[in-house]
Amino acid sequence: MNVNKLLRFATLFHSLAMEEKLPENSKDLKTVLKNIEGLETYTARKEYAERNLKHLSSGSSRIVYLTPSKTIVKLAKNDKGIAQNKAEANPEMKSKFLNEIIGHAKNDSWIETHFLDKITTKDFEEMTGLNFDDFGEGIRYGLKDVSGNSDMEKPKNFDKVEKSDIYKEMKRIGEKFKLMPGDLARISSWGTKDGRPVLIDAGLTSEVYADYYEDSSS
Repeated sequence: MNVNKLLRFATLFHSLAMEEKLPENSKDLKTVLKNIEGLETYTARKEYAERNLKHLSSGSSRIVYLTPSKTIVKLAKNDKGIAQNKAEANPEMKSKFLNEIIGHAKNDSWIETHFLDKITTKDFEEMTGLNFDDFGEGIRYGLKDVSGNSDMEKPKNFDKVEKSDIYKEMKRIGEKFKLMPGDLARISSWGTKDGRPVLIDAGLTSEVYADYYEDSSS
């Protein structure tokens, strides 16, 4: 059994063995985030967040909340979420096509980002001149070495896609920070800011994937 699995089992046992007393509710966002960071278990953090923030959505690793300041808080619901928060909060990972990280917990239990409107494939094409499916296949091909799909064939319309600014930049970021292309190739991972597409989910790196997702038994 690898170290990550042992840590996950230990965390689960710890969370089941104790019930934390929650801090008082607060209308001050800084206080809420500080209180969440100070809680020991995922269960307690979630319960406190549910009491003080607006629940928007939930995935396998993180819960998304809207704050009174109209920003977004991504709360880790397990070790996978911690790893993704840490990856997404990397201070070196910056681009006009990435949603800015406003702040994060020292223990990576949460990160705060800007709230952005989602976009459709039609919006994406109007902003970039690219069909989103072509872009998605193009970025999968461009990052095939990151994902391990090195035998992937060159997709149609790739010559047009690779000339675009958004492709060049996302390929650069993807290669440098080992971002798995799957999220980049989903329209649900994109929002809009100042008339351009912005990636709102950049936490799944090849390292996170290998540690927490590749082994289906985990």
